[in-house]
Amino acid sequence: MEFNVFEHFKGFERTSEGPRTPEEQGTRISEHLDASATKAGLSRRNFLASASALPAAMLAVNNITGMRFFDVTPAEAYEPAAAKEIKVSRKPGNDFIVDAHTHICTRKDGYIPGVNTTERGMWFVQLLDDLGKAMGLPNGTKDMTVENFGKLILEGSDTSVAVFNPFGFREDYGGKDMIPIEEQAEVKKRWPTRTVMLGGGLTPNQGLSETLERMTMFVEKYQISGLKLYTFDSTKKRGWWFDDQKLAYPMWEKARKLGLKNIGCHKGIPFGQFMARYAHPEDLDAVCDDFTDLNFIAYHSAWPYQHELAALKGFKPQRKNLYAEVGSTFAATVTNRPLECAHVLGTLLRDLGPDYVMWGTDSALWGNPQWQIDAFRKFRIPDQLVEGHGYPPLTDELKAKVFGLNAARIWNLKTTTSAAPMEPRRPVAV
Repeated sequence: MEFNVFEHFKGFERTSEGPRTPEEQGTRISEHLDASATKAGLSRRNFLASASALPAAMLAVNNITGMRFFDVTPAEAYEPAAAKEIKVSRKPGNDFIVDAHTHICTRKDGYIPGVNTTERGMWFVQLLDDLGKAMGLPNGTKDMTVENFGKLILEGSDTSVAVFNPFGFREDYGGKDMIPIEEQAEVKKRWPTRTVMLGGGLTPNQGLSETLERMTMFVEKYQISGLKLYTFDSTKKRGWWFDDQKLAYPMWEKARKLGLKNIGCHKGIPFGQFMARYAHPEDLDAVCDDFTDLNFIAYHSAWPYQHELAALKGFKPQRKNLYAEVGSTFAATVTNRPLECAHVLGTLLRDLGPDYVMWGTDSALWGNPQWQIDAFRKFRIPDQLVEGHGYPPLTDELKAKVFGLNAARIWNLKTTTSAAPMEPRRPVAV
């Protein structure tokens, strides 16, 4: 059930009697976009391709909800030329953006049902395929290639550095990882100064000795900079925990010896046929205490368990090695659940702290990430929530930390785009 802020503040009256559910809001947003297109003298199709489309949707959200979620003006929403001018003039000139959550999602031998991919494996491929098509990739996962990683993320958006993540689940993909590391490594080879490569596809349920050997190989042969793991897996055991002293702690000890300091894990978004319980962040509590020299990153911010994740720092303010990354969570909530988005970001920033929340888009699964970047630049936590819940305002300084400075600190990145020269970024269609 959608959280209704107006029922939780005494004496606070709605400034609009607009719809409260995402479905109702979506209908009203569509109506506002049609009205904006009419004012601009454009067809709906041409208007949606203009610079005013996103500002118009943002202004519609503000009007419908009666709360100011986006810093946007009517001029941007109704006049494409003005929107383009404002975007150029207001765009922060020195944004350093680290996308901590990016993917490719193709492999050379493809995904063939019953041959090299199980029914469960195809379900996941189809999920990502549908998402990609919905976000402007006409061929879905077939467009999530190494080539398009560069076109969409590194050239087609304001992203400075992309941290690319692996997919494993080899039991569902013919005995090898969904994205084999040798194919993933092509991204790092092509853009060495603009990318950070993580290793994955590791689960102690495949055998602890084999897991430790693969981790060593990832470092020695592919020079990975950290790990991105999944505690639900495709083995018969179906999952494991980061705080398992027999199965997991030898992995962290090995990572320490290999010089891997940043350990990420998919938390939250308990999709598909995997066990939801393993997507909960509770196992990060003990491991953060027992390996204080390692950083543990909860990808997706453990949404919808973000409150439990945030409490692991909120009640332990001395903790300095627990991070949240917002990939897919921001994208999924900012579009039709802005109130939920504000609460998620507010909770993380208030309890984990502004130095421990990192930007991520989960692209190219979500297509070109520029729309997410633009949305976060304009997004704000309404004053009512700042005052009522103690959330920090989304200032430019705070956004700079989330966008890139926090990730740069733990991955030792130079926070200037001049350190990674490349041909000018430009919008690229696939």
